[in-house]
Amino acid sequence: MILKKLKRCAIYIRVSTAEQMMHGKSLQAQQEYLERYAAEHNMTITGVYADEGKTARKELKKRKAIHSLLEDVKAGKIDVIIFWRLDRWFRNLSDFYKVQDILDEHDVRWISVSEPGINMETRDGRLQLNVVLSIGQNEVDTTSERIRFVNEASIRQGKLIFGDANMPLGYKSGTVDGRKCMIKDPDTEHMVEDLFRYFQKHQSKTGTVKYMQDKYDTDFSYSMLRTMLSSEFYKGTYRGFPYCPAYLTEQEWNKLQVISRKNVKHTPSGRIYLFSGLIHCPVCGQKLAGTGCSSIINRKTGEKRTYCYYRCNKAMVDRLCENRHRVSQNLIEKYLLDNLSMEYKKYLIRYERIQEQKRKVKNTRTPGKLQKELERLNFLFQKSRIEWDYYNKEYERIEQELKSLHEIHPEPQKDYSDLEELLKTDFKSMYQKLTPENQRSFWRSTIKEIYLKDDYTVNYVDFL
Repeated sequence: MILKKLKRCAIYIRVSTAEQMMHGKSLQAQQEYLERYAAEHNMTITGVYADEGKTARKELKKRKAIHSLLEDVKAGKIDVIIFWRLDRWFRNLSDFYKVQDILDEHDVRWISVSEPGINMETRDGRLQLNVVLSIGQNEVDTTSERIRFVNEASIRQGKLIFGDANMPLGYKSGTVDGRKCMIKDPDTEHMVEDLFRYFQKHQSKTGTVKYMQDKYDTDFSYSMLRTMLSSEFYKGTYRGFPYCPAYLTEQEWNKLQVISRKNVKHTPSGRIYLFSGLIHCPVCGQKLAGTGCSSIINRKTGEKRTYCYYRCNKAMVDRLCENRHRVSQNLIEKYLLDNLSMEYKKYLIRYERIQEQKRKVKNTRTPGKLQKELERLNFLFQKSRIEWDYYNKEYERIEQELKSLHEIHPEPQKDYSDLEELLKTDFKSMYQKLTPENQRSFWRSTIKEIYLKDDYTVNYVDFL
């Protein structure tokens, strides 16, 4: 009698939190069922991979057992993967085929032991597979939409949907008019106000973290600051709805986001680069980095003069750009002080022209038309009238077009009244009295980006 070769088998089991107590869906029940199946079919078990408390629509990167299993697949330790039902494996078409590509590459197959008709080997099996995955994905999406609808209804009413442990710094749970909601925490309110005030003035994340550690809390971290700077709670909203007392106005919060993206870095030399992160390379478009030197101008007293420049590190460090020119900070500063009003008028004309172009593009393709294209694409795929590669390519293209369509929507009219009032004053005299740090803050709270001509003089300026 010739014995069949034993296949090396991996058992994959999964149960979501909501299914933990349901009969037949516990991890232990699944594992016992699959172990019996492996023994009956002459398989030797090489490992059991369990995702507990995870849904099949959970982001692939968060399902750790799947990643561990795939590492063993790549190492050649597995011939076949068995699981109880397909919905234990995946309920997401995109992630399923990402994993399937890896299995195909290493000649590893899978078996849904309670659904023998579903497989990748036959045409009918593949059809049934796609139908089941599509239905499963739709069910989960429907449930997610229902949960999201309930949460959004609670958010619109200002109801609290999470506990004190998840509260941002400066807030706590409280009761207003008999309704539980977020209120300012009097014990930490002053810390939050001080943090935003300090960051707006100095515009340095590292400096703000050190300030908070020295004054309030030695455990205050960079990640805490980054979360606070990006959290919409501090402008009084959650998912776009009014939700809690605000620490910042909408305009202050928007300006904070711009400052946060440009973040000033401290230099060991102590030189102050007024336009760091603002100037674009005229050749490759990358932001120019500050560089400089010092020279002794009085040998008796040892007095030094500092020179600040901006260069393209893509050229000087990576050798990927031809721009080896150094742009003088003094020349940029002088030009802007002399021509700020003129640059602002040019910016307004250019800004309105761009908004008009966006309004024209908006009318050619609408989200409604693109959504209908997606529905038709899903229908054709579920009917097996198109292949996966074509479906995936077209789906990603339409999704990208939808995303781009949102990005080209005309912006709401910006409020430049503060800047216009400033330009009516003798701001140059005021500017000369500022410290270098405050001069830097002045430019960074006024200018968004500076673009240069081929001769490295200012071409045009975008304002915040």
